[in-house]
Amino acid sequence: MSRKLDAILRFIVTCGYIGRLPFAPGTYASILGCILIYLFPLPFNNLPFVVLLVVFSVLCINLFGFEEKDPGYIVIDELAGMCVAMAGHGATLVNVLIGLVFFRGFDILKPFPIRQAERLRKGYGIVADDVIAGIFANAVLVIWGRMKWY
Repeated sequence: MSRKLDAILRFIVTCGYIGRLPFAPGTYASILGCILIYLFPLPFNNLPFVVLLVVFSVLCINLFGFEEKDPGYIVIDELAGMCVAMAGHGATLVNVLIGLVFFRGFDILKPFPIRQAERLRKGYGIVADDVIAGIFANAVLVIWGRMKWY
């Protein structure tokens, strides 16, 4: 891979080098997702865009050469997962904060089947656990909204 392509991919998969922060880079990438979703609700909470972002994340990670373990500085998957969490929901401050709390909670705790999805090969596991955590957080937002808790 050329140096220029390597530098571009490194910038993308680290979300502008947020992944290189020394503490909680995944949380900071998720917060970046919140900011983008809040400021630019379309396209960031639009399902077709979110699907493209997830596919793009997998492609970038595979091009970058990661196949097995999720390196902590690769955080594009957290951005994609946060967008999955918010897909189809209004980008209100309350929704975004609830989505962030539940997405990070599921991503950190990794209940079934999130931990199992992390074991997928060829870069899919790096993204799959965050996508499933995002789906779980999205479901919480649906239930939360139906219960009229906010």
